[in-house]
Amino acid sequence: MRLLSPRGAVAVLAAAALVVATPVASASAASRPAPVGLVSFVSASLTSSGATLTVDWADVSGARKYEVFAATTYEGVADKRTPSLTVTSSKATLTRLTPGRDYFVQVRAVNSVGFGGRSARVGHGTILTEAKLTSDSPRYRAISWNICSNACSSISTRARVINTRVKELKADILGFQEASRYTKAPVGYRHVVNGQNDILVRTGQFSLVAKKTSAPTSGTARFASKYATSGKGLAYAALKHRSGSYVLVFDVHLVTGTSRAQVNQREYEASRLNTYISATMNRLAKTHGSLTDWTKAHVLILGDFNTHKSRTGEDTMAILEKRGWYDTFDQAHALTRQHHNTANPEWSTKPTIGVTWGAHVDKALVRPSRSVVYRWANAGEMVNGRYVTPLGSDHHPLLVDVGLR
Repeated sequence: MRLLSPRGAVAVLAAAALVVATPVASASAASRPAPVGLVSFVSASLTSSGATLTVDWADVSGARKYEVFAATTYEGVADKRTPSLTVTSSKATLTRLTPGRDYFVQVRAVNSVGFGGRSARVGHGTILTEAKLTSDSPRYRAISWNICSNACSSISTRARVINTRVKELKADILGFQEASRYTKAPVGYRHVVNGQNDILVRTGQFSLVAKKTSAPTSGTARFASKYATSGKGLAYAALKHRSGSYVLVFDVHLVTGTSRAQVNQREYEASRLNTYISATMNRLAKTHGSLTDWTKAHVLILGDFNTHKSRTGEDTMAILEKRGWYDTFDQAHALTRQHHNTANPEWSTKPTIGVTWGAHVDKALVRPSRSVVYRWANAGEMVNGRYVTPLGSDHHPLLVDVGLR
């Protein structure tokens, strides 16, 4: 989403705090409290009175209470002098927010001596809208993971790490990018597309819709090179879930790079993605229309989009949003490791932190009005604040849990 102008300030922020989650430190502090550390958005919701966002941070020694500042612009939150709410725990919920807007938050600790320094400014979007699902609506657990099978070495060794993590996460759908040398599915899974962009499904959960003569139900495509050499394209598969629902999965890898030509190419590829999805649905309607109304099939897009919200001068995500596709990061009810980047080009065990947003290039996209995103998580395995070695790739798996209609 584009950042709003300062005129789009927060209309109303409820002054109520969450119930105390953790006891605060003693009030006998002899000095001002320390600055609040990195604040994380951990949950969100839509209510009858508007959207909510919940933030969490580490306890500050000596703090008696915390002041939470919020605004709809990065600059605006730093300019605020009156807190949006005050809490006595290191967790707070902002309520009555506008759906589908970006909000920025800062927190500072307070005691009888004075104020501590404000935290860094962090941002997150509110849920735009979501579907009304029934208790028997199917939920899909999906992984998007750039496994770097060709450009990175030792894929035969790393495949064991990848397969172990997949088994631990118990995903139903896997979208792997840079997967051309990854040819053997983990136990309990099968390829429905095997190539540069892989789609795999858990056995017993999904089956590939049977193709007819000259009427495939899975395949691959690559976007034209209009401004620069194109990215790795996409794969798609038409699936039937054990519930009887039909699901279309797209696994996308847009062009990488930050030059003007590469940005233009990435925006072009984003603009063509929706056209390809529509064409695929229309084709299936002609060849497999007796099975279901494919224009109403469940659709999930996984992939490495090579862009993130901290980049300026790029409209890749705005183009996708204009066509109805939103990042599950902004639609999720629960977030795990918001600031830990899924990309890890240095192969570091120490998390790479994106302060303002999280700077994730790996994404899962949905249509907000036809989905509920229960969870978004950077799902790299961690112990004691470090990623467990050996690493499976120079990216960590992105895990989403979604309901679709």
